[in-house]
Amino acid sequence: MENLQEGSEAWFWMGGILATGLVEITDDPKKLSDGGFWVVSTTFEGQNTFAKFDRVERNRDFPITQQWQGLESTWKSSIDRDGYMEFVEQIRSQIEIGEVYQVNACRILSAEFSGASLAPLFARILELNPAPQACYLKLPGLEIASASPELFLEREGNLIKCSPIKGTRRISAGNNTFDSKDESENIMIVDLMRNDFGRICESVEVGALLRQEIHPGLEHLVSDVFGRLKPDIDWKDIFSQILPAGSISGTPKISALKVIKANEPTLRGPYCGSLGWVEGERANLSVAIRLFWRDGGLLKFGSGAGITWSSSAEAEWDETELKADKLISLAGGLREDSWPYGRGIFETLRVEDGEVLLLAEHLERARKSAKDLGISIPSDEVIKNAIGWVKRVRLGRLRLHFGHTFTLSLIPYVEQKGLAKVVTHRLDLALDQTAHKAFPYTRNLELLADVRGRGFDEVLIINSHNELAEGAVSNFVFRIDDLWITPPLSAGVLPGIIRQKMLEAGLAIEGNVSADDLRQVTHAFSLSSLRLAQPVESIDGVVLAQDELSKVWAVKLRQFLVTNSVG
Repeated sequence: MENLQEGSEAWFWMGGILATGLVEITDDPKKLSDGGFWVVSTTFEGQNTFAKFDRVERNRDFPITQQWQGLESTWKSSIDRDGYMEFVEQIRSQIEIGEVYQVNACRILSAEFSGASLAPLFARILELNPAPQACYLKLPGLEIASASPELFLEREGNLIKCSPIKGTRRISAGNNTFDSKDESENIMIVDLMRNDFGRICESVEVGALLRQEIHPGLEHLVSDVFGRLKPDIDWKDIFSQILPAGSISGTPKISALKVIKANEPTLRGPYCGSLGWVEGERANLSVAIRLFWRDGGLLKFGSGAGITWSSSAEAEWDETELKADKLISLAGGLREDSWPYGRGIFETLRVEDGEVLLLAEHLERARKSAKDLGISIPSDEVIKNAIGWVKRVRLGRLRLHFGHTFTLSLIPYVEQKGLAKVVTHRLDLALDQTAHKAFPYTRNLELLADVRGRGFDEVLIINSHNELAEGAVSNFVFRIDDLWITPPLSAGVLPGIIRQKMLEAGLAIEGNVSADDLRQVTHAFSLSSLRLAQPVESIDGVVLAQDELSKVWAVKLRQFLVTNSVG
């Protein structure tokens, strides 16, 4: 076992069991009854892969410790948000006419991947997202890194058990009970599993019903179903009667499978199958969810939600995002909107004529936030090497993301030469929300989308103390009584880089500005690292001055940025 390498062709680890020495691969479940140690991977569609190993060690730590480098590619979903919501409504229409009661609707995310192995990713999962059914499998043509929380089948002699999960939420949800939709859905799946067990068992009973399990960042609603197998039941009988699992198919199962086949554009493959081991009359098989698997040059990850009549299409999409969020953040890569999964901090920089402006200043701010938030940031050398390829871009927006992995994105940027129309918006701001440039950036982007949909370019937030604060993506500076004033950080203001440079240049002072002071504002700029200083045309429809005073101020800021930047 000491010679096991990351690139070995066939091995398996689950719950301290390390299996090597591949003997045979078959799809025949009858062979599982020979008493040997078999690794089991079945697909949702019913394809079996059974691998027999002759060297099995217990109480072994996962043997691979190489560092996972993180993806740089973009994750693409087999079904987009609108398509998934249509899928949910299609299921609800089938429920309305009595064809089904519940269906698990899934989508597959995929990203380009050319790495040698998923073993370092699995080691990272064990460290940062340990799961009770975590499992790694490497066979010729098949590699899986699973963080499954769900037990599909545990067997000891003629006793079997399953623990279906239905109901998922963030631990910080703030209440002690799941809603009625989650509870009724869980009970439906318990009834389905009782029915499945009833075909192979002489007795079936429900143990703990609707218990709550805590996993990294998530809380699940779980129930237990027990059964005593009928005499002469073999593994072929077991698999044929209870696969696929009820929690990832639906009820009635046959009707649910028809709905899934008609609406999901890609096969689920190993996702939503079963994964684990069988040794004679002992077994531990997981429901193959929360897993990564290789498919040619792609890394794939599945996510789904159980749909009932009371489902909200938007909420079900959000649940699939929630289930993908933490694990994909560990793998790295970006969403299709160029934002990373998970949580972290980011910096947005301007790339101009082959140069990244103010890089050192941005990295200094990022490191301060990272220290406060416990986030790891690579060395300057690593970051600069990663962004070296952007230096030939004439004008672009570079975004650096620091979370569980370091990623970056670059898109062309078209200079916004016009004036900004601004509208005020009252909002309670907590200092911990504005002290760091953090993602998810949902609140800010939703604010920006809302005001732009109303014909404005930016929002000006008024905090709960009736003070002017910041915009969705900008700091502000105002001219009042012949002084240029920018709100202080204590008003709920992000410490913006351009704002910092403006203060260093002596082009403005900090000072509280009340909403009542808006009537005295004669000039204003919105400040950001991407747009630098954009003149404000109007605030709440009140037109501001655009004169030589504004032009001179903007020129002085630009000159200071050029001559005093250490970036």
